[in-house]
Amino acid sequence: APPAVQAALLRLVLERRIGALRLPPGVRIVAAANPRSSAADGWELSPPLANRFVHLQWTHDQDVVVRGLGGTWPRAALPSLDPGGLDGAVRYARRAVCEFLTARPGLVHRLPSGETRRGGAWPSPRSWEMTLCLIAFATAAGSSREVLSLLVRGTVGDGPGLELMASLDRMDLPDPETLLADPAGAVLPERGDLRQAVLDGVVAAVRKRPEKSRWDSAWALLARAMETGAPDVVVVPATTLATLRQQDWDIPASIERLAGAMSLSRRADRAADRAAARLAGTARTSG
Repeated sequence: APPAVQAALLRLVLERRIGALRLPPGVRIVAAANPRSSAADGWELSPPLANRFVHLQWTHDQDVVVRGLGGTWPRAALPSLDPGGLDGAVRYARRAVCEFLTARPGLVHRLPSGETRRGGAWPSPRSWEMTLCLIAFATAAGSSREVLSLLVRGTVGDGPGLELMASLDRMDLPDPETLLADPAGAVLPERGDLRQAVLDGVVAAVRKRPEKSRWDSAWALLARAMETGAPDVVVVPATTLATLRQQDWDIPASIERLAGAMSLSRRADRAADRAAARLAGTARTSG
């Protein structure tokens, strides 16, 4: 659509009005387009029009295409919302978006510099409101993280969208104070990056209020983390926690369970450094 037609679409897409006519509630507005590079006499979407859509990139799945050409196209299953969980999902979405934009105020409105990127998803108050609605409905529908990621990135762009998804992950992390109060009963995330973030948060909490009992609890928690997951995740927080020890604090027995993993990690790091040095020396010799 040329710019003049795109301008005429703005009120239709956002306000659902054509002159004095208001579209019925059951009408859904969907647009499809080839990239400008592969479109006949194509135009980029204008930034105001692009900011009114959720942009989903279409990819061809080879198995689906082959089965479809053979006569069996898949039937899409529409998600169903849990009405009882919608209020909680809305509160969760509001908290997620508001906390994120409080921490990243520069992303409230950021118009991309390039024409092509302006014709896609980018962050603005309008698209953040759309994002909030999508998070709420996807949460109430029990959608997968992959689906939610596609929706969020399709609304505010890849960079801000991925940052928000990481922020959502951190929202679900357990409170460090709760973990310190009961390290034996602690439930830690399975994903390594989230587990690392939890342990770093525990060490930060001890640094903020250093007490012998809290220091001991943190060591017990690190030992539990090593027993229930990858040992390398505990190396950095354990090294930091060790620097917080005061002279009159006895060393807890749980440290002995961590000593082997930390020693192995250090040996691996030294071996990697030696290998990198040998490769650098070989490169200089070849040069």
